[in-house]
Amino acid sequence: MPGAPISRWTMSYFALSLLCLLLAVAAMGAGFGFPSEDVGAPDTLVVVHLLAIGWLGLLFCGALLQFVPVLAAAKPCFASVAAPALVMLAFGLAALIAGFLSLGGRAGFDLEIMPVGAVLLASGFSALAISYAATILSRPVVDHSGKLVLIGLISLLVTMALGAAFTSVLSGLLNAEWSADLLVRGLPVHAFSGVVGWMSITAVGVSYRLFSMFMLAPESGFSTRRLIVSLVGGLLMLWLSPFFASIYPGADMAAEWTAIAFFAVALFVYLSDISRMVRTRRRKALELNTLAGIASLAYLLVAVVMIAIGQVFTGKFAFGPAAIYALVMGWLSGLGLAQLYKIVPFVTWLEAYGPVMGRVAVPRVQDLVKERRGRRWFILYHLGVFLGVAALLCNADLVFRLAAWVEFAAVAGLAIELVRARRLGYAPADIRLPQGAVRPHLLFANQI
Repeated sequence: MPGAPISRWTMSYFALSLLCLLLAVAAMGAGFGFPSEDVGAPDTLVVVHLLAIGWLGLLFCGALLQFVPVLAAAKPCFASVAAPALVMLAFGLAALIAGFLSLGGRAGFDLEIMPVGAVLLASGFSALAISYAATILSRPVVDHSGKLVLIGLISLLVTMALGAAFTSVLSGLLNAEWSADLLVRGLPVHAFSGVVGWMSITAVGVSYRLFSMFMLAPESGFSTRRLIVSLVGGLLMLWLSPFFASIYPGADMAAEWTAIAFFAVALFVYLSDISRMVRTRRRKALELNTLAGIASLAYLLVAVVMIAIGQVFTGKFAFGPAAIYALVMGWLSGLGLAQLYKIVPFVTWLEAYGPVMGRVAVPRVQDLVKERRGRRWFILYHLGVFLGVAALLCNADLVFRLAAWVEFAAVAGLAIELVRARRLGYAPADIRLPQGAVRPHLLFANQI
């Protein structure tokens, strides 16, 4: 990242994403949505989309604004779309949630507001996806992480297309005979395309670069071909399973099993690469963000095992909700929070001290945070996620709600730490803001 342009709107994406995470976790703590209600209830859809679009979607988009130019070693293409895309995503999410609330009788909006929200979301995500893809493809050779991000962006487009179709069905705009079948067969594809395709594969792609950067580990020797073949094979089986089912009953189960096998191979390859990076790193003492990020990998492994067991013993083990929760709150959210804890002070340091670097004494990046405080919040967060997974496995609604409030406290604590880092609150007073340094704004960068 040294020498890379600072994205003006990355912090705005991060701030809104953290707000959505806090709202979603508070809603779960208040008993709003699953497991207090059915998994397909409108209240559950509110929480799900606050997490999927509001938290993880905005988090990933904000991170990619900063890191895609780094991955491609190129200037960002169509960088001006960042601000209008954020506006479209914010209003699109608000419209979608208003539609879900109306669907459940909690608000009085016309249900046609849902397709309007879907159009805004599709427009925002598409604009960003084009910007990211153009930047990555502007170089003659696409590296390991860049290829994975491109696969994630394709999955995002599939997820958006299915989501837009669902809003048309739920609002009554699409009332064809096959619309009900579209919901039944397409909903799992929509969910897993988002969680596994867009979010997880993109997280994997970015994590290669982040782990390598922050551990000072080699950025070569990765099992690129095996990983990409496995991921693409799994996605194709996932996307084609409804078509297989329409041709031959039971074929969708075979496709799902094949997809699980492909993803299991990809997981093995990924964990092997990360393990090798840990062993060959030059920075022996791992920082908190790296330790917390590696800890989140345990949830990814646990979730895949639970999904596989649930497929083998169909009807005996209801592992589906717990597995999805482990993926979203443990793996993706845990990794996201861990990397935010480093990205925010790192970008803040570049913005504040880049103009005077090498000319005057400045704080270190580590001086912008206090890891002792951050460690407590990460421990509390993972305790909450562990309780939440256990509660879903045991059908303990009250424990699940308690776990959500534990997570809320941890996320709020980490958010405060990020605000302090952004405001240079922990920097040594004597060199906090030397002459020529830039005082960062809380929500956007002063320089691009």
